Amino acid sequence: MPGAGLGPVDDQAQRLAGVGGGGGGFLDTGEERLFRDLHVAAGRRLTGSAGTVVVLSASEALHGTAGLLGGDHVRFVHELVTTEDTALRVLGRLTRRGERRVRVLAPTDAVREDLAVRFPHQPLQVRPFAVADPADRLTDTDRRRAREAFGIPPHEAAVCLVGGWWPYKDPDVVDAALAHLDVPVHVLVIGGPATHNLLKTWAARPHVHLHTRPGPVPETAVRQAYAAADAALVSRQSGVAKESGLVVDAVRLGVSLIVSDHDPHLTKVLGGQDWVRLFPAGDGTALADALRDLAWSPLPRPAACAAADLGVPTAAEQTAFLTEPKEC
Repeated sequence: MPGAGLGPVDDQAQRLAGVGGGGGGFLDTGEERLFRDLHVAAGRRLTGSAGTVVVLSASEALHGTAGLLGGDHVRFVHELVTTEDTALRVLGRLTRRGERRVRVLAPTDAVREDLAVRFPHQPLQVRPFAVADPADRLTDTDRRRAREAFGIPPHEAAVCLVGGWWPYKDPDVVDAALAHLDVPVHVLVIGGPATHNLLKTWAARPHVHLHTRPGPVPETAVRQAYAAADAALVSRQSGVAKESGLVVDAVRLGVSLIVSDHDPHLTKVLGGQDWVRLFPAGDGTALADALRDLAWSPLPRPAACAAADLGVPTAAEQTAFLTEPKEC
């Protein structure tokens, strides 16, 4: 893919750093995808013929159309979430020759494998979307101030759940675990959307001290929640294999992690790490045991090199990768 320029590169590095781990993406309609492909063409016109246009999308569709309209560009595909209707499938077949002008990056091996089945001629590569910089790490001062802000005593256990109850998450398992708790634990729920009735149930649990910050919330509030927690809690439905921005958040900020074994590849990567406690996806009793152990013996924090060891690039490395000349 020729050329460079995300116009400007420094702004892109800052934006990637601001994204942190949040892999995200969005669900979209065919009309919105086609509209975004027109944006690729506009981006090509604005950056010049030598510019590399990067599209961040949850959608896997219309690669060929994007290639024909906008020329060579990079497209991050976070997950496969859409089913194309007849008109879009026809359009995709008509513009298939444009697929070679689009370089698709998948954040995980599982997403790449699914894309390869659906788009066998598409150039594909696995590349993390999330980034981590050494300067992101929380300090002892950050942690002390955060716990004071939430009113959490120094020696009481705290976990944080960041983000909303999206379909691939499993709040019911968290609910079951909290129902089995027999030691005090502070639970910080940050962002949204969240289920109000579920939060009311948690607040009524005898051993749960619930702290909520309804979303959307600024990055400073998210960072404060991680700083106050002894561990970040990630509970997902079994088989979900999209990139977990929350896992990367824990790594880049230096926060211990309690995570379900929903993704075999992620489980293999995290298995054996002393700062990670894995529990079987869907098993509320096992999660309750993990929370009880956290209260008695906190997990160590990930080392400063953990992000690099897991293959998570820095913002500067990501920018350099996206802007270096490449052939589709």
